[in-house]
Amino acid sequence: MEKYSIGISESHVIAIMNGKRVLISTGAPISIGDTPEIMILGQAHKIENKYLDLDIKQISEHLRTDLNALLGLDVLSKFIFYVSHGIEAMICSDFFINFKETMRELPISIDSGQLMIDVKIGGVPIKMILDTGARLSFLNSILLEGQKSFGKKEVFYPGAGVFTTKVYNMPLELKEKVMAIPVGKLPDNMMTDLSLRQCSGLLGAEVFKYFSIQFCLKKNTIWMVEKGQTR
Repeated sequence: MEKYSIGISESHVIAIMNGKRVLISTGAPISIGDTPEIMILGQAHKIENKYLDLDIKQISEHLRTDLNALLGLDVLSKFIFYVSHGIEAMICSDFFINFKETMRELPISIDSGQLMIDVKIGGVPIKMILDTGARLSFLNSILLEGQKSFGKKEVFYPGAGVFTTKVYNMPLELKEKVMAIPVGKLPDNMMTDLSLRQCSGLLGAEVFKYFSIQFCLKKNTIWMVEKGQTR
């Protein structure tokens, strides 16, 4: 087992691994960095130098924070990992961490190298990508019709680039927990791709304000610990 501190003030999950700043991104199918490999649990994992034609320096510039690597599902699926803003840490392990009755089990699926979960809006079930590397969540514009925005925000997302979106507060329900999540409108190119996969949006790192999450991607399962209940 290895424990790394995480940056909790940057609206996404950045782990400090052996002195390197590593973005943990369950929405990315591949990992990239400024070195050809990264060591986790005593094993060297090969990583690429570009994702969607962007290297880690370019992603750092767009996110306005220094990064040495981005870990995607190709590496993250090799071990169990637990992310908690309550203890300000990410734990990587070869075995399941038992939090007993405090955990809520949630089946997930992997589609095109991205993690998919079931969420509800107004009692209606939808599928969303869970991306721990995203500062802002996004929804299909159809789900935002008639909603009032509370402002605009310039954001960056790989594959969509830098764009400005109106931001809305939406009540998303995850395992009987209703979360007030700020969301933007999916850009058109992302909306088309996700619609073809019967997916309605992307849930970003805001979810960690409500849950600590243990990921076991080999078993297509995550376990969530509601904030304040972590042991």
